[in-house]
Amino acid sequence: MTTPHSLAPSAVTTAKRELFLLAARALADGDARDLGDRFAALTGQLAIAEDTWVRALIDWTRRQPALRRLGIALTVEFVHARTAAGVGTPGETRELIGTLLTRPDEPGELLAQWLRSHGRSIPKAVKAGVADAAERLYDEVALATYDTADTEMRFAEVIALTHPKPVGKIQNETFQHAALRRRGSHPVPESLTTLRARAQLHAVPADKRPRMLDRPDIADAFAQAAMSWREVRAWLGGSMTDKAWATVVARMSYRDRMEHLRDFDQTDLAGEVADRISADLADKASVARGGALPVEILAAYRSVPSSRWSSVLEQALDHALAEVPALPGRTLILVDRSKAMLEPSFAGSALTRADAAAVFGAALALRAASADLVECGQVTGPVTFEGAGRLIDAVGRFGETGGAQTVAEALREHVKGHDRVVVLTHHGAAVEAAEAVTVPGHEHIITDVTDGWFAAITHIERARTDAWPF
Repeated sequence: MTTPHSLAPSAVTTAKRELFLLAARALADGDARDLGDRFAALTGQLAIAEDTWVRALIDWTRRQPALRRLGIALTVEFVHARTAAGVGTPGETRELIGTLLTRPDEPGELLAQWLRSHGRSIPKAVKAGVADAAERLYDEVALATYDTADTEMRFAEVIALTHPKPVGKIQNETFQHAALRRRGSHPVPESLTTLRARAQLHAVPADKRPRMLDRPDIADAFAQAAMSWREVRAWLGGSMTDKAWATVVARMSYRDRMEHLRDFDQTDLAGEVADRISADLADKASVARGGALPVEILAAYRSVPSSRWSSVLEQALDHALAEVPALPGRTLILVDRSKAMLEPSFAGSALTRADAAAVFGAALALRAASADLVECGQVTGPVTFEGAGRLIDAVGRFGETGGAQTVAEALREHVKGHDRVVVLTHHGAAVEAAEAVTVPGHEHIITDVTDGWFAAITHIERARTDAWPF
């Protein structure tokens, strides 16, 4: 048994700050979710010295959709460190694991994470906690939805490794079928009505499937089979028609609908269905519930060729402002509009880096207690956003993209007693921009602008002052 070593208070504070910063940056930066040895070392130290704090951090990560998998990795390192040190009880570990896992694919994800990081020696308490979660989460809808060939660990593997005890006949048959179907085609038991409904749909010859869309009950049939719009698309051979979209749109998420507006137009989706989508996109509660934020909404706005959706997306942009943090103090927001910002914000996007930076910067400025919004491009100078009736109007006040003035030059000219500097630029200018920032306080050099940075900025600043959000 390893004897835990105490850490000096200053070392504990530094480790907590660094670990939280890793998590905060991962809210916006997908690369930061590829966790390395430093993450494991910090978690291992704090699992012994500050276990209550780490448990609170785990709970916080699990409430952030972008950090779902990071929270699982954090839990694995926490439990491993405490088990190796002989700290805590098996009951505590079992309860932590059992309550942590809330989605049917997560028991397999946690076990896969443990195997990658620590090999096949999995503590009994971890297996027991995963078994508890499997008993709670594994049903036939979960099996149909999450037990796919590309998942990290199939349901059958989780069941074989942890031995959950099925509750009732239906779950028992679900567990048995999970094992049998991995060995090849096998009849679905009568009791598993969802899987049988799905099997019946897949038994229809491919050339006859499009005609089934004319059935008045086809949407109910897809729902009974728990088939998502992606699965319906695959069932149809990868091509969606207006009738196909109409059958699945009611069960699509807000963000999925927004992402496929161009497809709706190309298939000439019926006006009645389109009207329902429009009403939902423009609804304030739907925007908040769907988690849509300005950069993503503007990407949808730029992608649609028709004006059919323009006004509702403009309304959605304004509603999304409510989820943008209201930064305190004086903030300088510098938006790079140089030629380098003309490339797409991500592969295949109609939104340029300049557009993404403009809507992000304008949204921050409109919400901040006091902000100076500055662009750097063909025109370098302040952007007046006060009095803009809508967020889209504020974005329209930026000049054309292009020009040669560097971000560093603009920073030296415009930083004047600000509490915070937010620079929205490209990778090639990041180092020079960082060197030019001399304002004491908070500096954020952002090179890949995503909506995740709205939350990340706030949490990074909290970490620097040890003001945790939990």
